[in-house]
Amino acid sequence: MRNIEFKSELRDLRAARAIALVVGARLERVLEQRDEYVAVPEGRLKRRTERDLAGGEPRTEWIWYLRADSVLSRTSLWTRLDDAQVAVRWPDLDRTVRGVIVKTRELWTLGSVRIHFDSVSGLGDFFELEGVCGPGDEPTRLRHEVEALVAHFRSALGEPIGTSYAEMA
Repeated sequence: MRNIEFKSELRDLRAARAIALVVGARLERVLEQRDEYVAVPEGRLKRRTERDLAGGEPRTEWIWYLRADSVLSRTSLWTRLDDAQVAVRWPDLDRTVRGVIVKTRELWTLGSVRIHFDSVSGLGDFFELEGVCGPGDEPTRLRHEVEALVAHFRSALGEPIGTSYAEMA
């Protein structure tokens, strides 16, 4: 899969929620996520355990992604994997956990854009956009949508962030 992403500090969560409603976004759910990062030769690999705070059983999956560290909107390539797929892709993988990130995530959606308001343990509050490129989607159009949303939220945001939470910890 491919995303167009943007991440920044979130300075005013109440204002960000109000902006989300004004632009027509919808709150999907509130999640508790624990990401355990392990080293791979290329990109980043994390084992995510996620629980919907409204109820339900936790679920665990692996997520591999590759993206440039940039404070601008950027392309991210990613895929979800199960344990068997991880074992096939990296047969000699050292599964030693290199970093753990725990966060509460408000997941909002607006069309094909996922809006995240993250409260990351030990790091603070952050804003993330993920424009999900489906088959046949034009990445340039999606990048413009993401950048327009950044402009809408600007008053609630702080500095742009160019790296993963694990590297900030």
